[in-house]
Amino acid sequence: MTDYIFDTEPLIAYFYDEPGAGTVAEQLQEIDSDQSTGTISHATATELVYKIARLETGSPNQIEPGDDEFAIGNQDLRVLRGFGVTIETPPWSTVARIKGAGGISLGDAYAAALALVEDAPLVVGADPEFDELSVDIDVYRIRDDPA
Repeated sequence: MTDYIFDTEPLIAYFYDEPGAGTVAEQLQEIDSDQSTGTISHATATELVYKIARLETGSPNQIEPGDDEFAIGNQDLRVLRGFGVTIETPPWSTVARIKGAGGISLGDAYAAALALVEDAPLVVGADPEFDELSVDIDVYRIRDDPA
């Protein structure tokens, strides 16, 4: 059985039909049919909801999302849970060590830490932060170029 740890970018790609969405859809189908497991960190869940809410405004960097936009983000998180994706919290000390090495956002450090402790591949997009991590994890890219 394959375990997948998802970063935020591939999940956004899935919900907005960006390059790599088909790969994520296949992985979610594997999870739904109990051929694989899927997990996100609580930080990834947080990022997913607020990023979707911002995207739903139509001007993500200029319009503050309201209740309707956050409802869409929360609904998309429920869709993932419906596939069987779980939300877990890696040890804060592992996150701190990864973040402390530099070159990575806090949300990405949570995803990397979860992949490390679960000994599972981390599914990412084209984010260069995962090119030179301070820990040895398998990184599975759904695409090479940013959307």
